[in-house]
Amino acid sequence: MQKAPKIHDNTIKYFLSDRKNAISVIRALLPKKVQEHLDLDKIRYEKDTFIPKHLREYFSDLLTSVPTKCGTSESKVLFLLEHKSTFKRFTPLQFLRYILEFWDFYLRNAKRESDKLPVVIPILIAHPEYGWRALKISDLVNLPSDDFKVYIPDFEFLLFDAVKDDPENYEFDEALKALFTIWKYAHSPEFMEGIKKAFRLIKKIDPDVRLDEYLKLILQYLELNREEKEYAEIKKIAETELDEGEQYMGTIAEMFRNEGKHEGAIIGRQEGKLENAQETLIDQASELYGPLPGMLSDKIRSIQSIDNLRVLARKIIRTESLDEFTELVNKAALN
Repeated sequence: MQKAPKIHDNTIKYFLSDRKNAISVIRALLPKKVQEHLDLDKIRYEKDTFIPKHLREYFSDLLTSVPTKCGTSESKVLFLLEHKSTFKRFTPLQFLRYILEFWDFYLRNAKRESDKLPVVIPILIAHPEYGWRALKISDLVNLPSDDFKVYIPDFEFLLFDAVKDDPENYEFDEALKALFTIWKYAHSPEFMEGIKKAFRLIKKIDPDVRLDEYLKLILQYLELNREEKEYAEIKKIAETELDEGEQYMGTIAEMFRNEGKHEGAIIGRQEGKLENAQETLIDQASELYGPLPGMLSDKIRSIQSIDNLRVLARKIIRTESLDEFTELVNKAALN
């Protein structure tokens, strides 16, 4: 079974590899006065020109370039599309590292020393359980006073928080709106209402070109990411909302083929979700405090309560040291 963050990553990468979706994200988030300088319909994915070899697999569908309407045909702006399913406070530093790597690679392959660097605009699509906390690099540095901020490389990046923001207020493509709606309601008691909204959005996708593809993708995502006890209700909602398209009923039934399987399958899925929760917490802690001591990772893996792991995931962003986090883990492991 894929780990939960990997499921989210693979899904959004697939969505963003569709030019229509990528353009809709940029159009929805980029200020109009900046868009006026760009020819967004000529967007392309950069696999070789700007991406160092060690980053190509990850960014092959996440780094796009758009030509400007003024200047030469080589004048372009890069958009770095990034996704986070958990809060990572050092994300601004990660963006800076990527930008510097792209620029360094570009300079080493530039034809002329006089070549200028392309603009790189980071775009973050996030859906942590409690939303994203916007931070700059200066927020991560221990500054004696604000007078030191002039020496810190702060910069802006575009953010869509699928938990705090309403996808309906943005001009995203319907396929993306459906996914973002699922993310918005993922941890809400109103999740099934969110599913209804998502399937109504899916229904608006062009049936001759993309509907079947994205319906299958959304259903597969739900199957991998939700509890088996929810399958029957999700299936019923899908069939009701798509009642005008009987050709999709087989797809819906096939994607939830596991519904009602024996108890052993349910136990296996629960064990998989427990492992996902453990590994996600380890990843989250490593992002905050660096590689964890082996004993601490083992202690996290010893916690057999998903609820306790989720509580730790919520509390970790408020901890100020690895020792403080370790104390919370030790307490959770005793319960």
